[in-house]
Amino acid sequence: MNILIVDDEPPARRGIKEALAEIGLKQVREASSVDQALKLIIAERPDVLLLDIEMRGGTQGFDLLEKLPAQGIPVVFITAHEEHAVRAFRVRATDYLLKPVDPKHLMETLSRIAGGSLSEEPRLGAEEKVLFRENSKSHYIRIGDIQILESVGAYTKLILANERITINGTLGSVLRRFDETLFFRANRATAVNLREVSKVSESPEGYVILTIGNLPPVECSRRQSVEFRRMREI
Repeated sequence: MNILIVDDEPPARRGIKEALAEIGLKQVREASSVDQALKLIIAERPDVLLLDIEMRGGTQGFDLLEKLPAQGIPVVFITAHEEHAVRAFRVRATDYLLKPVDPKHLMETLSRIAGGSLSEEPRLGAEEKVLFRENSKSHYIRIGDIQILESVGAYTKLILANERITINGTLGSVLRRFDETLFFRANRATAVNLREVSKVSESPEGYVILTIGNLPPVECSRRQSVEFRRMREI
């Protein structure tokens, strides 16, 4: 189950993520505004929206519902304001939860949306083979043979030793299908197969650089350079 949290307050988003983690849900994205949420919905179409009501700049969660490009995404309002409950159910909200959210209540709501099961789809490991489609062509690929993933807008390029294919889906949505220990998100546009990294170096500015075979080196962002170093220390 892919979940999008829409709330302008970082502590509130963090609390909801912790509640979701407590019930075993980790496929979670965050948006701090209506506009940001709309872009994520168009790009990735989450299974559920966990939506705040009162946000900065005079916007409300109701404003997002009016802009949705497609119907059918279940909405759960999570708010500190009791007075909007009637309007929430008029727009067919699945539930209306008050902050701080109760993990047990949240689990009951999401279980109802999922038809009684909250089990996530198993992620694909390195040895599993999957059929990917590129336009009218089909490619049967072992996940571990993918060396680099590159973002191409709403598509993702899979780079193998002797093959390049472009598939539907953003980089984030593709990564969520794979074992989270297999690929490392080096920067916003690129993820690398950690098992294929042949050299780790640093740029003069202190960014981590990952090299796979004869492919062009991939420079990590500042944040991901820190994350890569932390990960290697574990």
